[in-house]
Amino acid sequence: MLSLTHSPTTQFAWNGKIYDIDLAFDTVLLYLQMQEDKDLSPFQKWRQSCKLFFNKNQDLPDDPQFYTKAFDVISKIITDQPYGLKEPDKNDERGVEATKQFDYVRDAGAIYASFFDQYGIDLNKERGKMHWTTFKALFDGLGPKTYFQRILAIRREDPSKIEDPSAKQELLDAQNYYAVDGSKTEEELERQALNSSSLSSMFDSLLDQARKGGN
Repeated sequence: MLSLTHSPTTQFAWNGKIYDIDLAFDTVLLYLQMQEDKDLSPFQKWRQSCKLFFNKNQDLPDDPQFYTKAFDVISKIITDQPYGLKEPDKNDERGVEATKQFDYVRDAGAIYASFFDQYGIDLNKERGKMHWTTFKALFDGLGPKTYFQRILAIRREDPSKIEDPSAKQELLDAQNYYAVDGSKTEEELERQALNSSSLSSMFDSLLDQARKGGN
């Protein structure tokens, strides 16, 4: 999470050496998007994750423990929350953004417009610069009048509590229009959420696949 007393993490120390980690918000979003790509094998996802987070000009060690520890740090930064549960529920198999109330890809336009409206920030100009923790703090702070939060309010509203048939149908139509993934049900959306209980456990799985030769 964002700290007012410490700079955002951009490096990882291992055996007396310092390695740069790219945790710009767009890098993390690309990573999250990649995890839902069914065309990539676990080994391919692991290799692409390394390319995303570690500068290709760095001479990375062959020690598997380096990747285990580094990805532990990365996963903690990505998933850490200032409020609520400190650790993901290990019995919850739905993973990151378990409720699937929004999607960084589908809602990109609404998020962009909301950042520009509330903060005057052009996210296109912040790619490669704004750290994930900064982005997440600003993202979580978007007000109820922003385009993105208005969409979330529509998705969260319970149609069963509306008595007027016309108003209920209007809400259902809006929820279908703004659905996270087309007109799929909440149950279907949840099944599409990430399967790991935490990003660190997923990294362990990918690393294990890499050790076995990528099959």
